[in-house]
Parts: sequence; structure tokens; C-alpha cells
Amino acid sequence: MKIKIRKTSLIDLEFTHLLRNENEARKNSNNSKKILLKDHKIWLKKKIKDKNILNYIITSKNFEKIGVVRYDLEDIFAKVSINILKKYRNLGYGSIMLKETEKLFKKRIILVATVKKSNTKSLKIFKKNQYIIIKKTKQIVLVKIT
Repeated sequence: MKIKIRKTSLIDLEFTHLLRNENEARKNSNNSKKILLKDHKIWLKKKIKDKNILNYIITSKNFEKIGVVRYDLEDIFAKVSINILKKYRNLGYGSIMLKETEKLFKKRIILVATVKKSNTKSLKIFKKNQYIIIKKTKQIVLVKIT
């Protein structure tokens, strides 16, 4: 299963907005409210400009958009978030998306994922990619050192 990775740009506004507002994605997000397109555009512009945010669009080999992986960098840490288009879920893309984007780091970094306990699919993806659970409450915190 081959994927392509590219940095997110404003041409991805509608796709990222669709991903963000999809029902299951909202249920698993810290903020479960629907986001208006105009508000999402402001947020996306800010994230694209921020040098401490690595935001990637993942596509199939035919350039069909599959999902996004974002790393929010702070010192030696990067907070990881992942979102996959509904029709590509449960097909193994999540694990591949993480594995391939992690290769883009030039230096060692501690990756941190915070996942709701009820989000078993994301937990499975992170565990498959050698993330280790360090905290279990309503949210599970997993880490991996690249």
C-alpha cells in the first residue's frame, strides 16, 4: 500500500474542514463542536504559517486524499494527531501514515499522542507503531522516541 506525503496548503481547506467535522472525528476530538468553514480557514492559515507545526496531507499513489497527520513541535516533543477519511478507515492506512511521516524527522524527538479511551481504533494504530502507554485516564497518553 503506497502513499504520498505533502505539506498541507490552503487548497486543502475543504478537505481538512470535511475531515474535522465528520461525526466520528468530532466524537474523538477534544472539541466535539462543528467548526464553520470561515473559522477553519483562519485556523488552517495559522497552522500552515507556524514553523512549529508539521501538517501533512496523505494521498494514495493516484493522489486521492486519504487523511492528515499533524505534529505540533515543542522543544524535544511533538504532539501527534491523525485523521483519516471515513472510506479509508480500517484499511491499514493509519499505521502507514504514521510510519512514513515519522521518517521525515531529521533528529530524535519524543512523539506524544493523547487519545480518548473510547477511541480504540486510534489506540490500535499508535500501539502498532510502537507507541507505549504512559498514562491511562479518560484520555490515554502514548509516547514513542524516534
